[in-house]
Amino acid sequence: MLQNIRDKLQGTVAKVIIALIAVPFAVFGIDAFFSGSAPDAARVNGEAISESELAQGVELQRRRLLDQAQDNPDPALLDEARLRGPVLDALIDRKLVQQVAEEAGFRVSEAMLNQIILENTSFQDDGKFSQARFQGILASNGMSPSYYKGLLREEILMSQVMSGLAASEFVTEHELREVARITQQSMDVRYLTIPVAASGGGITVPEEQVRKYYDENKTDFRTEEQVSVEYLELKLEDLVKPVSEPDLRREYESRMANFKGVTERHAAHIMLSSLADEQAREKLAALREKSLAGADFAALARENSEDVGSANSGGDLGFSAGDAFPAEFEEALAGLEPGGISEPIQTDSGWHLVKLLEVRVQEAPGFDEMRGAIEKDLQRAAAEPLFVERSEKLADLTFNSDGLSEAAKELDLGIESSGLFGRRGGEGLFADARVIRAAFSKDVLDNAQNSELIEIDSGHAMVLRLEQHQKERQQELADVHDRIADLLRESLIREKVRAEGDEILASMKAGQDVETLARKNGYQWQVVLQYRRGSPELAVEIGNAVFATPRTEAGTGFGSVVLPSGDAVVFKTANFHEGDFAGIPEEQRQVLGNLMQQARGREITAHYQNRLRQVASIERR
Repeated sequence: MLQNIRDKLQGTVAKVIIALIAVPFAVFGIDAFFSGSAPDAARVNGEAISESELAQGVELQRRRLLDQAQDNPDPALLDEARLRGPVLDALIDRKLVQQVAEEAGFRVSEAMLNQIILENTSFQDDGKFSQARFQGILASNGMSPSYYKGLLREEILMSQVMSGLAASEFVTEHELREVARITQQSMDVRYLTIPVAASGGGITVPEEQVRKYYDENKTDFRTEEQVSVEYLELKLEDLVKPVSEPDLRREYESRMANFKGVTERHAAHIMLSSLADEQAREKLAALREKSLAGADFAALARENSEDVGSANSGGDLGFSAGDAFPAEFEEALAGLEPGGISEPIQTDSGWHLVKLLEVRVQEAPGFDEMRGAIEKDLQRAAAEPLFVERSEKLADLTFNSDGLSEAAKELDLGIESSGLFGRRGGEGLFADARVIRAAFSKDVLDNAQNSELIEIDSGHAMVLRLEQHQKERQQELADVHDRIADLLRESLIREKVRAEGDEILASMKAGQDVETLARKNGYQWQVVLQYRRGSPELAVEIGNAVFATPRTEAGTGFGSVVLPSGDAVVFKTANFHEGDFAGIPEEQRQVLGNLMQQARGREITAHYQNRLRQVASIERR
């Protein structure tokens, strides 16, 4: 039943799900679970995707791109208008799959969510779940536990739909043999490398060529328009104050007063779904008698259960807080003592014997475990009103002001200065698309006004003002002479290397001895015997070239390739052999089959997703 889903979630999804906080596209995109009266960005089969959801998705995608770019972000890629379309597409795809999951009756119990959270290493200290760490991570990313569980629940539901589709695909032995024939091809490769680094002696670039290149490519040699700004910055973290021990304990006691420990029951079962009702009931009754007489229930489940998801694990279904299984199943489970086995019961899935393995009650976390998270919550709660007040005051003081000094004095802030940066952004704060837009806005750049209040995130705001403006200009030849000369010289060296490679290749094809050619030109042949596609002995470019080179009937071929570094490689191939499926060990066959099935699964899920779009009613606003 649920064990196969649990296995997947305890593996890949459980490890990745916390990354949804910062990386919003685990399956299709990010869903913010917003509610309220915000206008709709789209409607999918009558269900709304709000502007709030879209705005949150755009912001999270922007953060993800900033994290990926690190110190060299491209502001064009971070532009909100550019991100809205792809993010909305992702939200629509997500909504469509959610609807399929709901229509199919897929459910995710509170017990399953709790179990996944408990087993997520991101929330553990010294291998054990830490409530403080869990709440701290969520709080630092503006999430409550219920919000996070909502996100997790949706991700699991979509995983059920999409992984079920992928798992339905299979690979035939004929397909495996054909793929093995290609992927396991092998040949002997002899090659020499002409290094570009050792080929530059005596090469100079005439001045007239430098001048000619400059004249023909002047647009490449213009300085970027740049600005530097003065700014005032507000951070919520700067307003945080210590919390007294009595206040911490008072908040802890308040939370514990509302704490309800959940009773969870660990279930195992034997399920029969292929027999007629009476036959199934009789067989299960006999199995129950065997187990009560001393037979191992887990062994009986492995031998008899028709639930492929749990049979191999002895029928183990994990824990339920009373809502993981159908009502009849839960009722039977609740009526058992640990070790007890129910009479045969029937659900929509079939007939079951239910065994209660153990009962556990969630204990209230101790004060020390909760202290860090409570402290952060109280500090933020106390600082937020002050941050809002100071932000509003900063906006008021800098509106229509001819500088930042008055606001700096009133709010006791230091006026900071940025370095120069262009429209593609700078470093740190000045890689933010909103800061860049403000710095190059008409009001700031042309009218010498202060910017409006720029909200970087929920606890970070700033106002900026132009300090220096360097306009775009044409660079003189003297400014770029050396750069052009180096560029042309590198081009000449690469051409020399390529030509030498072509000359050696022509001599090889004409029948000259390869060893003699290598010694004559001061190079050494390298040999790789029985090279196979993708093997690490050769660079990818060389490997691709040797298999793309035409061969004689005897399996001999000659070719060359220029590497990205500029080095030229000349090679000879021999002893070509097709891949032999029969010679592949069983373990490698399994790996190959799994890779093919995964690729097929990705293809079928993409087709399915496209089909959902074709038949859906989608309205964009």
